[in-house]
Amino acid sequence: GDLATGYVNSLSTATPNGANMSMYIDLADGVKINGIAKVTAPDNNVDNGVIHLVDAVIGLPTIVTMATSNNSFTNLVAALTRDDQPDFVSILSTANGTDPAPFTVFAPTDAAFAALLTELEAGSLADIDAATLTATLNHHVVGGLNVTADMLSDNMTVPTLGGDITANISGGATLTDANGRISNIVATNVQTANGVIHVIDKVVLP
Repeated sequence: GDLATGYVNSLSTATPNGANMSMYIDLADGVKINGIAKVTAPDNNVDNGVIHLVDAVIGLPTIVTMATSNNSFTNLVAALTRDDQPDFVSILSTANGTDPAPFTVFAPTDAAFAALLTELEAGSLADIDAATLTATLNHHVVGGLNVTADMLSDNMTVPTLGGDITANISGGATLTDANGRISNIVATNVQTANGVIHVIDKVVLP
């Protein structure tokens, strides 16, 4: 009953920077962790805490695990897995220490994608051609770096796989793309075993 949908820190530090690993709690249908394990017997109180039994082992989450477990990223997942796109799932599942991991991913919400379609006067993601979609998605991924929020600074160049964007932190953390469009970073430091995710409210464009 104390849980809420969102991210919590676990005690695991099996991350690129030794920070605590995140877990995603989803209360849409019972209690589910990382989209994998469901609580089947909650609130087993013991003298030094509480135990919730789950129906699956909670493995070390990757960038892909966290993207697919959060219902706010359905459009992002649909874009990443479109048939005419590179195998982003395999790429973003690359183990830490193996090129091009670790990753820093700026993940647009479903609302951000809806706003993009309005901005582009497109009816759906299907109306965006393959090359444009690939270039756009690549602008949300930094390879070889686990960049946490405290590492961002004003006028900082962020080298994404698609090209440079600019981070600023004064007055709130933002990203500015090559078109001068500004995305707010609305949630930070979702830490996984092979990188970190920051949630943004506007899709970055090439």
